[in-house]
Amino acid sequence: MILDLTVVVAVAFLTSLIVCRAMIWIGPVDAPNEERKQHRAPTPTSGGIGIGAGYGAAMLILSLYSVEWRHQISPQGVSMLWVSALFAYPLLLIGFVDDARALSVQFKFAVYSALAIAAAWLIGVVDELRVGDLVVTLPFVVALFGTALWVFTLLNVVNFMDGANGMAMGSVTVGLCALSVIALDGNSVGGGAIALCGAGALAGFLVWNFPSGRLFAGDSGALFAGALAAFGCIIVIARTGMSPLVAPILFFPLLADALLTLIDRVRRGRSLMVGHTEHIYQIAILSGWSHARIGITYWVAMAVCGVIAWFVDKDDTHIAAAIALALLTGAAIILDITVRRGAEAAGVLKH
Repeated sequence: MILDLTVVVAVAFLTSLIVCRAMIWIGPVDAPNEERKQHRAPTPTSGGIGIGAGYGAAMLILSLYSVEWRHQISPQGVSMLWVSALFAYPLLLIGFVDDARALSVQFKFAVYSALAIAAAWLIGVVDELRVGDLVVTLPFVVALFGTALWVFTLLNVVNFMDGANGMAMGSVTVGLCALSVIALDGNSVGGGAIALCGAGALAGFLVWNFPSGRLFAGDSGALFAGALAAFGCIIVIARTGMSPLVAPILFFPLLADALLTLIDRVRRGRSLMVGHTEHIYQIAILSGWSHARIGITYWVAMAVCGVIAWFVDKDDTHIAAAIALALLTGAAIILDITVRRGAEAAGVLKH
């Protein structure tokens, strides 16, 4: 199976690489017409088309030609993968339309919410939280909306954080690689496949995006990458018994930056529907950091969190996952406050 996965990851990479190169020629262009946008020249976007093509080609070849794949994945696993694709590609299409012709925030909020709820329902809700001897079984409606909230949050977080070359897409790539290790350790071939094929497709895009920024992922890429990450976590939780608390650890640097920024904006009485330059990575750019330095910093942070997630996943009581998530949250809050105060004192961040 390892050989089969290696081959299809290469297929995902090469297909994405080629299609993304084509998107540089024919894709829509992202004009620097908003203050929050960091680029200064019109740049081809919708690299998500290449990412989606790479992922789809890899999964199709794996399904058609891998005998081991057909024997090792269960019918339920196959169903979960098909359903995840059923919702990931419409999100890619919506993102592509938004790249070419901006859609209203209200429309996108409604569509993302509906798709998140439907995907959670059909892929499978996470209805049990366990820490040590404490086991909480959630009512179906609560579990449904909780799982949908995870999907909705990760979709938007990846989209919010896609503002520095390679940073968000590279971070998701690292997170998916860590998720694949946990999935394969837990004998979830389907979860490993969705993570590795997604990582391969994202890597093909990164050739054109990092660090030069010749092509942007656009909303199509951010939404598709966020969907793969969110759906992959749900599948691995269902198939391996991974604690739901491990999922946010895997993507913690992205989640912490986005969510703490939103909390800070609420505290300041600022609208959540308006673009801004107040994320930690944006403050770093305004402070003179290069896109390459920011991207590598986030990748390293993601890798550290991936190792932590892999380590705590081995604790069947899930206590280690709860402690790790709490410690990471505390450290993120301290870092967020320190960076924002320093940026305000330096005049980089307005009061």
